[in-house]
Amino acid sequence: TAIIYTTTIDAFSVPSSPSIPPFSSPQTPEEVVQNQLFHYQTSNLPSAFSYNSPENKEATGTISDFETSLQTPPYNLLINHERADVLLEVIPDGMFHEDDTERDNYDSALCLVCIRPNREMNKKHPVWFWWELSRNIDDEDEEDVGEQWMVDCIIPDFEDLDFETDALSIEEFGEGDDDDELTIFWDVGGL
Repeated sequence: TAIIYTTTIDAFSVPSSPSIPPFSSPQTPEEVVQNQLFHYQTSNLPSAFSYNSPENKEATGTISDFETSLQTPPYNLLINHERADVLLEVIPDGMFHEDDTERDNYDSALCLVCIRPNREMNKKHPVWFWWELSRNIDDEDEEDVGEQWMVDCIIPDFEDLDFETDALSIEEFGEGDDDDELTIFWDVGGL
């Protein structure tokens, strides 16, 4: 089980200053997600890539591979999106503290994000993605800021999927017609 931490978050659309992300030094998972969303919205993919954890970067490959993976559905909806809302932050069970000063005591988090795609895309209604984050030390960071929140992966919310993909496979394990034995695998490409 997990405890859901909700926070009042102002949604943002096209920023007033298109070159400056909302947070100069993101300290929380939500701030990292909002900064990465800003870079997706402004098509600054190298900066969006910089928020990925070392493991995510290893799985994704080069920045060129990352940019290529963002051209496939549903990730293509992130680029130049019209609006993004971070709806909630989920932290591991047993790690939640009522006092915000103690929120530094957990090492992983999930954020649910609602994306309103660019109107020029074929998909006109909002889509939801889960951002999975963890505390990491970025070996490529020249400023040596210590541990920081980084994105481990972005996963589309399966309830919202309405497209076909070769990366999705459904396999049944075990004997009989028991639906509890159904497993769904999806190669998300390390985003």
